[in-house]
Amino acid sequence: MKNQLIASSILAVASLAFAALSALAGPNAGGVLIVAVDTGFIYCEQESYCGSVEIQFCEEAVVETTGPETVLLNVIAAFPSLASPRVSAASFGWEYDNNDVVIVASGPCGDFELATANWPASGEGTAIAWNSTQTTTLVYVYWLAAYNYYGNPQLLALTGHPTQGAFFADDDVPSNLDPIVGLGAFGFDTEGVLPCFSDGNGACCFEDCSCEVTIEEVCMDAGGEYMGTGTTCDPNPCPCPPPGACCLGTECSVLTEYECSDTGGEFLGDDTVCDPNPCTVVPTIERSWGAVKGTYR
Repeated sequence: MKNQLIASSILAVASLAFAALSALAGPNAGGVLIVAVDTGFIYCEQESYCGSVEIQFCEEAVVETTGPETVLLNVIAAFPSLASPRVSAASFGWEYDNNDVVIVASGPCGDFELATANWPASGEGTAIAWNSTQTTTLVYVYWLAAYNYYGNPQLLALTGHPTQGAFFADDDVPSNLDPIVGLGAFGFDTEGVLPCFSDGNGACCFEDCSCEVTIEEVCMDAGGEYMGTGTTCDPNPCPCPPPGACCLGTECSVLTEYECSDTGGEFLGDDTVCDPNPCTVVPTIERSWGAVKGTYR
């Protein structure tokens, strides 16, 4: 019931309220919405085709086709690999040429849908909600089967909802609403659009010298250092401190300070060495306090 109210609120609140709620980024920041084809699909009527487009990363999606055959499409929410999304609802719409593109069947991948009156017609919109919060970096939102009637180059382009825009809502009460930062388009006999975080991406460096390309906000939330928009991880731009001697008891290994700390050792400093072994334990003699005082009188 709660998530049904979330979906309803996406369509009910005023545009000013959307702007206010979206001013502070929530867990779904940086997410995009793409529309991809199931390349092995042969159409036959069934209840749902959610998840039929099997991809592991946004970049693997196929977003165009040629020919008159009916194709199966999935609308998928995609987030950077370092993100920790919490999607409870989403709102969006689409546009296409009603004279050329024919939608044979369609349906939501959530548990509740609140669509405009003429959905799935062009220029309409819908809101989808889930009973269980979706936490994966790929979330199946909608499916449709469609074909290009005349064979002219056409796009089915994802858009914002006609009155409330394109947003992801999380499971907080009230929900944080993050704008969908990229909207894809499927191409019938033309090139489609696949907005997989290419704009605003950069290298993100971590303490262990590892590097991953993502958006700045996700990098900072993950504890990384953002190296700038347009930077890449090849070659690795992350500043790696020189290794040194790391003592774990009497054993010595040459590690970075991060690696040494991670194993519970004592780092002796950059560029220190293990030969001779600096990790020897100073011998001690057990004596009473009275004996010690007697020695140094």
